[in-house]
Amino acid sequence: MALEILPYTADRIEAVRAFNMRLESHGFSADHEQFPETPHPGWLPGLQLFLAADGESVHGGYILRRQQFSLNGQEVTAAHYRLPLSEGVIDRAYSMLGLRMVRDALARESRLYAMGMGGWDKPLPQMLKRLGWQISSVPFYFKVVHPHPFLRNIRALRTSFPRRLALDAAAFTGAGWAGMKALGISRRLPVQKVDLAPDFAGWADRIWQQARAQYPLLAVRDARTLDELYPASNPRFLRVRTPHGWALLLDTKMRDHKQFGDMRVGTLVDCLAPPASAASVVRAAAGLLEQRGVDLIVSNQSHGAWSKALFEAGFRTGPSNFLVALSPALAKAAEFHFNRGDGDGPIHL
Repeated sequence: MALEILPYTADRIEAVRAFNMRLESHGFSADHEQFPETPHPGWLPGLQLFLAADGESVHGGYILRRQQFSLNGQEVTAAHYRLPLSEGVIDRAYSMLGLRMVRDALARESRLYAMGMGGWDKPLPQMLKRLGWQISSVPFYFKVVHPHPFLRNIRALRTSFPRRLALDAAAFTGAGWAGMKALGISRRLPVQKVDLAPDFAGWADRIWQQARAQYPLLAVRDARTLDELYPASNPRFLRVRTPHGWALLLDTKMRDHKQFGDMRVGTLVDCLAPPASAASVVRAAAGLLEQRGVDLIVSNQSHGAWSKALFEAGFRTGPSNFLVALSPALAKAAEFHFNRGDGDGPIHL
């Protein structure tokens, strides 16, 4: 029977489960290597799931998340192309399925974007580049607040026994703190009063209207959209409100994290303000996280104004495998505003 791509319905759950088991038997068992075993995963609003099926069997799938964007001042519909999985990774008979799924998604929505993707060497960004998509990395910024736990836990640096010894020595002698201070990496911001909002209703629309025309491309961030993404019912979300902007923060105690070990990590997930006001928002957000006692603050930001604001607040750049890819129909803007609030949102932070 011919392979076709169809909406995911409840009668296909067992076939999806069998597909996942075949992937798992070949070592593909991580969250990003398994397709949801429900047609309604509920991670984010607006998700549509599609399956590549041959009769009763499922051999791949992908997710579209439709949302509104402001593109050169005009509101348009676009979609996030996420979690494309194909049996082609274990069976060459399906080696072209990945390409077919991208083309199927483009037929459903020409304005697509993909985010994350694990780095330039992965199959998805390589394929999208060949198809003419615009791809760039979203810079990763970090600020060390407490050098001792940072040096003892940062696994990207603790990759060998000699390195672990050197980092431990720097942590316990204070040499690491002195070095970071000299480089401006551990510089604290002045303490200031911060306004934490319980939700976005009643005030965020004003900021959206002030800021939207100053970014050639960004996802709609009005109050209704933000309260769907970051509901008031979730106590983890910290909404910093300033006179001209806002930031959405997380303060997370990690447990044996693959990158951050047991550090307490603050994340500047999402933000919006006119570019001229980015610095004041970053200072308020980072200052609050410092006052709360986090060990490290991280953020991914693509726009130049936010990058400059982070650097001025004591952040530095590290390696980034967080990519953004825009289909030709969406890649019509000179500069865009993307961060961790786009794509999957903060579900993995």
